[in-house]
Amino acid sequence: MRSNMMKLTMFFLAICLSCMPSISISSPGSYPYFFEQLKNPAYKNSFELLFADQKNVEPWVKRYITTSNGVDSPGESRQIQGKKYELYQICEPHNCGGNFLYIIVEPGGAKAWALLTKDSEISRIFGSPPEDIKSELEAIARAASQ
Repeated sequence: MRSNMMKLTMFFLAICLSCMPSISISSPGSYPYFFEQLKNPAYKNSFELLFADQKNVEPWVKRYITTSNGVDSPGESRQIQGKKYELYQICEPHNCGGNFLYIIVEPGGAKAWALLTKDSEISRIFGSPPEDIKSELEAIARAASQ
């Protein structure tokens, strides 16, 4: 009798668990995808300002700027000179191998800087980052190309 009651309880528990919605649990220091952050006007504005007066921006980056449609990774927390920043990575759709845009953003989206790689080589830096931010972006690009 006790065995049947236990089986019935387990059966109902299994049904209840299978009906629960999927829950996404972020690890500490993780952030949403960049396309989600771009729904916030501060992030959108600081990102668009990076490219406002730039010529010859890669076509896939131009498309991402206008559509937010690309291959994003969830953001992550970075400490640079003791200050907290957010790091985001976007790669060229259908050609991720070494073609990335790395973006460092101040929390809240007030200021952003970016580094573009093409075929695993640093191609351009956007936003005139201070030296510590520039060094971090370059180190991230170098580590990714190895």
